[in-house]
Amino acid sequence: MTTNRSTGENLVFSLAMLRRRPEKVHQIKNDTFLESLEISTAHVIEGRVHLDISIEISQEDVLVFGQIGSSWSGECRRCIEKVSGKLELSIDEVFRASDGLENGVKFDIEDAFPFKEINGEQVVDLEEVVRDSVLLALPFSPLCSEECLGPDPERFPTQDSIHIEDTDLDSKKDPRWAVLDDLKTDKNFSPEDTVA
Repeated sequence: MTTNRSTGENLVFSLAMLRRRPEKVHQIKNDTFLESLEISTAHVIEGRVHLDISIEISQEDVLVFGQIGSSWSGECRRCIEKVSGKLELSIDEVFRASDGLENGVKFDIEDAFPFKEINGEQVVDLEEVVRDSVLLALPFSPLCSEECLGPDPERFPTQDSIHIEDTDLDSKKDPRWAVLDDLKTDKNFSPEDTVA
């Protein structure tokens, strides 16, 4: 199993190598590690994506199809607790030369990924396909369950729970301090209270 934790080099395939055996379907079954697979609070664990895909030559095009999967982790948008899940995605993409011609008929280049050139050699780079598929599938606002009521009020007090606690404290005041409640403050002071 070939892996590269930072650059996704195991997702780059020489077009010349693929065309040497155009009748052969090239199978890729391994894991790749890509950086920055995250959106909002959700991220792919260790950037690890499992590949089970095929690459096939079809005239001037390269067809890429199969399954990719990964595990993700994040925070529930209501209770802020850790939440996780798995992605199982199908991909079905076409790579072709940037001139976009097939049998003399113009083809919309937006429907396909272009071949890239590395050191003067045309290559099929699957990193963009894998990255786009995973990022579009990650939950933008993860939720642990539809029944989630939000944060635990004891760990994350809200204004309402603080107000309730203050009210409870009022009923448990030490009677020795009650005399202070009779003192005048700026809030209940009036000019008539001024001594001439």
